[in-house]
Amino acid sequence: MENVLSVIPAWIMLTIGVALLGVELLLGSFIVLFFGIAFIAVGVSGFFFEWSSGELQLLTTMLLGGLLSFVMRGFVMQGTSKEDLPLETMQGGDSGEIVADGGSLRVMYKGTTWKFKTLDGSEVFAGEEVLVEHLKNNVAHIKKLDKEA
Repeated sequence: MENVLSVIPAWIMLTIGVALLGVELLLGSFIVLFFGIAFIAVGVSGFFFEWSSGELQLLTTMLLGGLLSFVMRGFVMQGTSKEDLPLETMQGGDSGEIVADGGSLRVMYKGTTWKFKTLDGSEVFAGEEVLVEHLKNNVAHIKKLDKEA
């Protein structure tokens, strides 16, 4: 039987493996990582073992990469957080300023203007500084700042 793919040199397998490890740095999926490791392992084995065909090299690489992904992904991923990190711009607790925007009052907070709702029912005016308690459904819930403080 004739081989469709000739034996792939070890240095090419190592280069593909290192390139896949570089791609993993950009993706962070922990799948490409294991196929990169498999390419490197098969490439290193080319220095010590005479492969009969390129198809066998690629098949071994894919099987090893799949096996490593199945066995090791849970172990590698256990250290990563499963929760979404909150955006700093969506956090309350800082002061904002009431501004007139297109005929309506809005609160300028962290670089953008928000519709607002006062928590204590007090009336606010343009130019006044307020405390943004929290942001919910694109509405800033505000409270007047104490003038005595």
